[in-house]
Amino acid sequence: PTSDWIDYQIPVIVKSSMEFMKRAATRAMALSDVDQMDEQQPNTEGDDNGKKEITDFDPQAVRQANAYIIAGACFSLGLKYAGSANRAAASAIIERVLWFLELRDNKDTVTLTQKPDNSTLITCLCTSAISLAMVMAGTGDLDSFRLFRALRWKCDDGTLYGTHMAFGAAIGLLFLGGGKCTLGSRPEDVAMLITAFYPHFPVLSSDNQYHLQALRHLYVLAVHERILEAVDVDSNEKVCIPIELSLANSNEVVQVSTPFLLANDSKFVELRLKSDRYYPIVINASDWNAQGKLSTLFVKRKAGHLSYLQDPNGLRSLSMQSGSADSESFLKLIKLFSDDANLASFAKYFSFSSFDDDEVFERFCRDVTYECMKEEKSEILEMYLKIFRLIESKGSKSISVESVWEARLLRTYAETRMQ
Repeated sequence: PTSDWIDYQIPVIVKSSMEFMKRAATRAMALSDVDQMDEQQPNTEGDDNGKKEITDFDPQAVRQANAYIIAGACFSLGLKYAGSANRAAASAIIERVLWFLELRDNKDTVTLTQKPDNSTLITCLCTSAISLAMVMAGTGDLDSFRLFRALRWKCDDGTLYGTHMAFGAAIGLLFLGGGKCTLGSRPEDVAMLITAFYPHFPVLSSDNQYHLQALRHLYVLAVHERILEAVDVDSNEKVCIPIELSLANSNEVVQVSTPFLLANDSKFVELRLKSDRYYPIVINASDWNAQGKLSTLFVKRKAGHLSYLQDPNGLRSLSMQSGSADSESFLKLIKLFSDDANLASFAKYFSFSSFDDDEVFERFCRDVTYECMKEEKSEILEMYLKIFRLIESKGSKSISVESVWEARLLRTYAETRMQ
C-alpha cells in the first residue's frame, strides 16, 4: 500500500496528458506578460508531431478521470486495510488528501490546470478522507484528526450537506466507540462499508436520488470491539499496565499498555504482564484468536505499590517501601495502600495512643501493622498480639498450658523455616 501503487493505477494516457498540462502551465507562469505567452504558445505546439498528438484531448475529461482514479484507489486501500492502522496505507492516502486539499484551496496557474470541476473535486476529497478514516478507525490518530479539522474548516455557501456529512463521518470513524472499536475487513464487512460510504454524497439531508441515506448507518455491522483492558480484582477498576504481546507468524514482540486497541488483522500467541507492581501473568491467546474477540485481563496489584494512575513514576511506591512510620503519614499510608478496614483501625487505635508508658507496645504494633500491610496478611495481627503478650508474661506463673503449647508450635515452625 504505497503512493507508487496509486500512481500505477492511472493509465498512461491520463498521466501523460496531466504532465503536459502541468508543463504548459509552468511555461506560462515563466513568461513575463500575457503578450509573450501569446507569442510562445504557437511555437510550442508546432515543435514536433508528438506534442500535437498529446494536445488532442479533452482537458476537463482528463482532470476528472485523474481525480476519480486516485480517489477510487484510495477507497480500495481504505476497504482492504480497514481497521488495521496500517501506516503505509495511511501515508499514501494522506498524500492524496493533501493533494486534493491543495487543488481546492490554491489558486496558482499550475494548480488550476490540474483542478477538475468543483463537484468532482469535493466528491474525491470526501472519498479520500473517508478512506483514511477507515484505515485508522478507532485509533484517534492525531495527524489524521488535524487533517480532518483542516478539511472541514472551509464553510461557505458552496459547501453542501454531503460534504459536512462526509467529514463528520470521518472524524467519527477515527474515534469509533470511544477508541474501543475498529472496522473489520472480512468480505461481509467490506460489503457493509461500501454500502455505507458509497462515494456519492447528497446535496440535502432529504436527497435520496442516488443513494438511500438510511443505508449510511450500515457501517455499524462492520464494527468490532478489539479493545484489550485490564481490571484490578480488588478494586474492580480498569487499570493501565504495561504488557508484552508475541505476534503470530513472527518473532516480533510488541510492548504496549492497556487499554490497547488491537488492529483487526493482528493476532498474538502470547500475552505477558511486564510490571513489578502487579503479579506476573502469562496467557496463551490461541483461544482468543479462535473466538475472534478479546477477553478482559484480570490483574492483582502487589502490596506496597500504587497503580500507574495514582503513581506514574513509582515515587510514592518507593516511599512506601522505605517503611516511614511517622504518626500522620503512617496512617495515611495505611489507608492509601490497603483497603482492609481492620488494619486501618488497628493502626489508628493501637499504633498511636495517648499513653506514654507503653512505647514498646506501640512500636511493636506499628512494626507488625507495616509488615501485615506489606505482605497483605492482616489476619495474623491477632497471632502477633498473642506472641507479644506471651513474651511479656515470661517468668510469671499465670501462663496457661495452651499458651505454652502455642509457643512451642511457633518455635517448631520457625526452626523448620530456617532449615
